Amino acid sequence: MLVSRLKVVVGIVVMLAVVTGCRGGEPAELFSGERAFQHVRTQVSMGPRPPGSEASGRLRSWLRAELETLGFAVQEQRFTPRTPLGPVCMVNLVATLPGASDRRLVLGAHADTKRFEEFEFLGANDGASGVAALLELARVFRSHPLRHTLTLAFFDGEEALVEWGPDDSLYGSTHLVDSWVDTGLARKVSAAFILDMVGDRNLRVTDEINSHPQLRTLLREEAARLGHSRVFSGPEQGVEDDHLPFLMAGIPALNVIGFATSPEGVVPSYWHTSEDTLDKVSASSLQAVGRTVQACLRRLDLELLP
Repeated sequence: MLVSRLKVVVGIVVMLAVVTGCRGGEPAELFSGERAFQHVRTQVSMGPRPPGSEASGRLRSWLRAELETLGFAVQEQRFTPRTPLGPVCMVNLVATLPGASDRRLVLGAHADTKRFEEFEFLGANDGASGVAALLELARVFRSHPLRHTLTLAFFDGEEALVEWGPDDSLYGSTHLVDSWVDTGLARKVSAAFILDMVGDRNLRVTDEINSHPQLRTLLREEAARLGHSRVFSGPEQGVEDDHLPFLMAGIPALNVIGFATSPEGVVPSYWHTSEDTLDKVSASSLQAVGRTVQACLRRLDLELLP
């Protein structure tokens, strides 16, 4: 079980190139915050990206092209959930890089932006930052693959179309996990890391209390080792996000989210407003999160496979 194995790995200092994210003494690519920032810029230039929009389709086409260039096999998962606005066509994008094992590590982020009629919502942090981090992690792990098979999931419909609740949120992640449960693929997933709102200039990553406890510990251990403890000093807080369907299916999952920017748990003032723009995002914040997640996956990959 992952729980028992993680209890071992969390207590071990791995004296390998996990310090720099490499295997077998070979220097590995490191996550670049500047590259990720440019991916945020590209998304913001497309405008609002709610489910069913033209911009949402352009985003998927761009992601598919980038990921296929990196050697990932990319599939679209189309579905039409019932929503408070009626049936809405949504599309998850799932990219896979096979490893030596068919066991999987999953990275996920929501690609949609919340729908607003009264103003233009660009979602630079809430939406684009997580997608940008995943795309840069795809480059890193393509350069030096994991032994696990790596799956990147870009969810549609994370945001509520009218008002957040169990029947109006998390459409894409719920559909994806349900499909994996039905096919048996869920049993092959060792862990899932969900990234959301990870670009704020004053980023404080939440210690999300619903997440798998050993993954929470691992994340902060790696952050401390890499010198990013300040970025990961957010409050303990429960957040409803795309990790919940994974947890409900019995898959160890971690929500890496900067939902609050203060110890009191106050969300950024620009959250879900027209001010969630490119100037709110920092390459250094993206880099701190990206390199910490990179190190976590390397450490899990080395420990979980024989």
